[in-house]
Amino acid sequence: MVDRLHAGFTHLITRISAEDPPASLDDLSDQQLLKHAADALGNEADWTGLELPYPGFEAPAGNARAKPPRCSIVLAPREVRSTADMPGLFNDSMSSPEEACWVEAVLAREWRQFERCPRYATQFTDRAMRMVAQLATDERIVHARLVWIVLASSDERGRTDLASWERLAVAEGLPIGSPTIRSSPMPEVQGNAACVTAIVPVQRF
Repeated sequence: MVDRLHAGFTHLITRISAEDPPASLDDLSDQQLLKHAADALGNEADWTGLELPYPGFEAPAGNARAKPPRCSIVLAPREVRSTADMPGLFNDSMSSPEEACWVEAVLAREWRQFERCPRYATQFTDRAMRMVAQLATDERIVHARLVWIVLASSDERGRTDLASWERLAVAEGLPIGSPTIRSSPMPEVQGNAACVTAIVPVQRF
């Protein structure tokens, strides 16, 4: 999985660098980068879904209309649908949530529009922590991963920040495995010179 993600972004960097005029990952929107991550991860999957509701979500007491959070990317051998969506004969043609791999993607940009991005640190200290907690607490998610896409000023900076996040997550008691990290150089347009990608296994609490 980590090699598919790395290869996908390396190919993207090469392709857009050859455009006229040349472009960089910094020129792409967050949604474009996340869509590319989904395409790369789903390259060998039989089915890929985007923004699917968490399958084990239960509305909090007093808020029956609360909507479940949505997971960035879902990989499965067949389409994932809940039994309530399509009961009866069609159940056997679909994957259960337990069969699928649920993947949350976190994008962190150190530089954005020629300035240091103020949201860079919070992606590590806030967003990624919440994503791991959601994956780890959903009772119907058996296979889970956290994907990192870090656009940083250098390979060393990206890897250092991921190592710091790992230590923080472990100290907070989050059930993660060690990140598997890859890195590709990219044209420095807005301050970012490396695309660091990582896959982090997430277990149940």
